[in-house]
Amino acid sequence: MTVLVLSNQTPTIEDQLTARGQDVIVCLTAPNAAARLAARPPYEVISISSWTSHAELAQIAKRLRGRVRQVATVWEGALIAAGTLRELMDLPGQTEGNALGFVDKSIMKDELYAAGVDVASHEVAYSAADVPAAAARVGGFPVVVKPVRGFGSTNTHVVRSLEHLAHLERQGVFTADLPTSPFFRAEPAFRGLAAQGGFMVEQYIHILDEFHVDAYWIDGEPVYQAPMVYTVPALHGIGGVLGSVLIDQEPEAGPVLALAEKACRALRASTCFTHTEIYLARDGQWLVGEVAARPGGGGIQTTLAHAYGIDVASLLADLAQGTPTRPQITRADGVYGWAGPYVPPGTVTRIATRDQIMALPGVIDARVVTRVGDAGGPTGSGQWGGLAGYVWMRGDDTRKVLNALPAATDAFDIDIAADDGDEA
Repeated sequence: MTVLVLSNQTPTIEDQLTARGQDVIVCLTAPNAAARLAARPPYEVISISSWTSHAELAQIAKRLRGRVRQVATVWEGALIAAGTLRELMDLPGQTEGNALGFVDKSIMKDELYAAGVDVASHEVAYSAADVPAAAARVGGFPVVVKPVRGFGSTNTHVVRSLEHLAHLERQGVFTADLPTSPFFRAEPAFRGLAAQGGFMVEQYIHILDEFHVDAYWIDGEPVYQAPMVYTVPALHGIGGVLGSVLIDQEPEAGPVLALAEKACRALRASTCFTHTEIYLARDGQWLVGEVAARPGGGGIQTTLAHAYGIDVASLLADLAQGTPTRPQITRADGVYGWAGPYVPPGTVTRIATRDQIMALPGVIDARVVTRVGDAGGPTGSGQWGGLAGYVWMRGDDTRKVLNALPAATDAFDIDIAADDGDEA
């Protein structure tokens, strides 16, 4: 049996499968395929110009039909493509239609609202000229504009007024592509919003706290659900410190878990991972922000390993082989959290070592991804939010861990040399 993995710059599934002796074919967008081939991987690599190229997907299915028995991905940009390939090759797993509900934010929110799940009001617009009328229909300015099929807060902007909209137009938000590293160059979410075939205009929610629930489902029932609270709401944290802390022993866990489960059932989660964003608004309303059919990124998976002994990568490999397994879960004592610091635009000239970060009180683990000479900016490290790496902490109080994480990220001690056009 061969597993086809639709991947990006993070080879989680294929590394796990290769270590098991599994025959693997890895498909990547062209820039990532070139980088992967340069590393001389122990598996076949094929490329695609874009995950939305139906003609290329059809050719891949025609070429691999009868050889591939499973299609796997954790890359949000490739979830719909994976569903398309499964249907073209008559393979089991998430369908294209089901994947649409987890990727297309407009379809997702319509389905959630129809199921009685509170979400932000939204409209789909096609140009900057559409935004004022759309904003009026969702409650007026401020509004959030973002890709219909985006990820990681990419190309997401708060529009505060008509004057601010005009300012964003002059900056090219609606017409110019975002600068990005080769990791993400083929992703449509980095195009100007008006070049994406529609973008979201969404009611701005005044968020008091933002939570996420990471879950694993088998046959439509949750195997585990882990509630966490962000150090700051994710959109506000982009360009700064991002992180979250486990709250399974806090009173908020109840409503957070209940709402996340209701949302996942509404989107017909079957056998998959889910990552659900939950907002507690300043007026006391609970809303679902988004639901993704993948494990959470950043330092979430390692937090689950420390707190519960859950090996997400191994579970992903089991699922990729068509044999989903139920993990043994043992809750360790204490409160666990993670955070990472943003790498500003420019070239990294200094960054701390893992040993230096591990020396801090309360730190139980650390990973430094960025190296001297690497590029900074939102996509330079290839990690969510352009983070340099992650630090994990354990404590005996949720608030104390939340307060300690930003200081722990200061220990990365990042220095940047400005590139042309950047500010140091």
